[in-house]
Amino acid sequence: MKEITLDRTDYKIIQALENDGRLSNTQLAETINLSQSQCLRRLRQLEEMDIISGYRAQVNYQKLGYSVMAWTLVTVSKDTANARENVMFFLQQQSSAISVHGVTGDVDLMVEIYATDMTQFTDLVVKQLYAHADVVSTKSYIRLDTAKQNGSPLDKS
Repeated sequence: MKEITLDRTDYKIIQALENDGRLSNTQLAETINLSQSQCLRRLRQLEEMDIISGYRAQVNYQKLGYSVMAWTLVTVSKDTANARENVMFFLQQQSSAISVHGVTGDVDLMVEIYATDMTQFTDLVVKQLYAHADVVSTKSYIRLDTAKQNGSPLDKS
């Protein structure tokens, strides 16, 4: 794998777009004090290197009626071949499962779930996920409130 070398200007571009992904090239160039052509060239390089891998809207799911947000930890069977992959595939098909991550530790998967209410959440976690043949256990943590969201390891403040 080729080593990626970035300079301070590259990091400024990344941070500016993390703060506002809708910046035009003109606005971005002004923000980081670079010519528009140089800014666009650097931005394209960051995209080609897959450092900037896409742009998307940040959606407030609560405003759309998804009042339950939870993280569910899943332990899968160690006795069944491909159990982890089977459960991951099942979760990938569930629209309420926003993200599915394989993790280290005493559980296998961490799933971020958005549901309209506790009934929908319970249906997914208890009636479907926990009932899955390859799932040994689940443990869920319901979000109460949010103190920080969409932080960045690049923020130095």
